[in-house]
Amino acid sequence: MKLILISPPFGEKGQKSKGLPIAPPVLEYLAGLTLKVRSDVHVQLIDANKDQFVLDDLDADLIGFTVLTPQAPWVYRTADRLRAMGKQVLLGGIHVTALPDEAARHADAIVLGEAEEIWKGLLDDAEQRRLKPVYQGGFPDLKGLPRPVTNLWESNYVYGYFQTSRGCPHRCTFCSVHQFFGGAVRTRPIDEVVAELAESKRRLFWGIDDNVWGVNMNYTIDLYREMGHSLRGKSWFGSGDLVSVEHPRSGELLTNARKAGLTAVLVGWESNNIKSLEEYKATNKQGRQRRDAIRKIRDHGIEVMLFMMIGGRQDRVEDYEGILKLCDELKVSAHPVMTTPFPGTELYEMYKPYLIPGQDWDSFDGNHAVFTHDDPAMSVEFREDAIVKLRAELFTIPRILGRIPQISWRGFPMSHITSWMIQYPQGRAFKQFARERAALQASANML
Repeated sequence: MKLILISPPFGEKGQKSKGLPIAPPVLEYLAGLTLKVRSDVHVQLIDANKDQFVLDDLDADLIGFTVLTPQAPWVYRTADRLRAMGKQVLLGGIHVTALPDEAARHADAIVLGEAEEIWKGLLDDAEQRRLKPVYQGGFPDLKGLPRPVTNLWESNYVYGYFQTSRGCPHRCTFCSVHQFFGGAVRTRPIDEVVAELAESKRRLFWGIDDNVWGVNMNYTIDLYREMGHSLRGKSWFGSGDLVSVEHPRSGELLTNARKAGLTAVLVGWESNNIKSLEEYKATNKQGRQRRDAIRKIRDHGIEVMLFMMIGGRQDRVEDYEGILKLCDELKVSAHPVMTTPFPGTELYEMYKPYLIPGQDWDSFDGNHAVFTHDDPAMSVEFREDAIVKLRAELFTIPRILGRIPQISWRGFPMSHITSWMIQYPQGRAFKQFARERAALQASANML
């Protein structure tokens, strides 16, 4: 039996992009899970952002896609063509779990939730061409998870990844993690995490936990201590909250995190606008002194980038300039995205009456305004232009070079190198998006 797993493109309207320098984690893991439960299955992995493939040449007993919301239109079009050719198609991922009835119209079977408990049965059914319409995954214990298979790609990747937990203790309205992975946070055995990293040939990693240190303080400190003792020459970055930095053991946490190879963290600042923070139910993850928390992280030799949402229905015109002023004040970078109400989130239900009719899911990519705003100054055009301008100003070379020395020399050299490796390519990607957007607008104006 042959299984092909495809990571869909991120480009607008399914256009090919250069992709991310990170190996698609879901597919590597599913390859490992497949070999664990059905070692006789031949697995092929395709990254549609990077790899060349011809649809008519795809030949397998089962072709699977993992789907994020902006990828859905491309996946649906591709899946429909494959099914017309007589291929069995499987869809899974957060978007599929959020909108199962929609996804099921384009697949022979869909997976809702996590795959561990249903994967073998699904593969057996596919081999017999007796797929069930829906496979409902559960919330398995994370002990004994299979290792990712990293040698099946046509392309090379700078970063690998690792996972230590599933779930998040926060309940932000814009996020579906707590719904997709269940209400309780589950953690992997520390020795299994460390062994997986130690045996990997990769040196740079992305910690894909939604929160690298807010799930369980004692567990995380013990994990980082063991990583620091057992791993040498390996570095990684991840995402975290700010309130954990106020914990009585936060100094110990950050010291061990740096020794464990953490060089940079994307922290959930979310917004400068207090009304937006309240709408997002994100105030409890900020802590009382979040500026001090930023400085404390950097003082331990770990670079910081702020995750920011802008353009929400509570935001105002001045909030765009406020992000730039904040970053200049703290000398940190930010990753600003358009506030996007993804299906399956509480924010989607809140914003549903204001969604702009006629938009497909590939507009839900963090670059486009997909809902109306009560303030006439916050038009769709203004919000989309303003975020492009903000990104351009955030990632000028002088600003990037001015931020790097703010990291404590306790993190030298990898935290400083990582800062450049994150900021400079991100700035280039934002500039490329701005050029492509301008070209599309010029083309539309000529028609």
